[in-house]
Amino acid sequence: MICPLHAWGDESIRSHGLDAPAYLLGASVVDSDDVEATREVLESLRPTNGKLHWHDLRRRERRRVSEAVEALEALHLVVVATPVDLRREERARAVCLERLGWELARHDVSLLTLESRASALIARDLRVVEALRGRRVIPKTLRVEHGDPRNEPMLWLPDQLLGMFGEAMTTGKPLSDSIIDGLETFEVRP
Repeated sequence: MICPLHAWGDESIRSHGLDAPAYLLGASVVDSDDVEATREVLESLRPTNGKLHWHDLRRRERRRVSEAVEALEALHLVVVATPVDLRREERARAVCLERLGWELARHDVSLLTLESRASALIARDLRVVEALRGRRVIPKTLRVEHGDPRNEPMLWLPDQLLGMFGEAMTTGKPLSDSIIDGLETFEVRP
């Protein structure tokens, strides 16, 4: 029996060091057999009792986390919406979610868990997903839910990926070959 694939997703906004602000929506897909081992690796990287969050890490910690993430077996997808009007961030998210959902379905992912947001924003995400299903952009077989990163370390993986990706965008420092080999990127106009 083939186990259904699960993806975990997060978002990031980058504005410093770029010509125009960018909204990033990313997802990490880990083979079902590797999820528990991946959770253990992510837990071991957490510097405090909170979640592992790229923004909170110092340079040395980022290097250590990057090396560990590079060693994980995962497929990473990043959708970049640019230029984004920061007053219309939700529009950029919807456009990114459309492309991400389509790409995840193409990879036979059956569940996308996004990092939780305020309840009104979760409801907005779910309305976007229903509209995408209605337009047949994503199949009914792709479920989308939201999870709490305090309880689900797998949500830390796309956060770290987007941190690394965003840093590469703003500094010009290239991503490692091991990340590039497992990375698919897509650009959209919000």
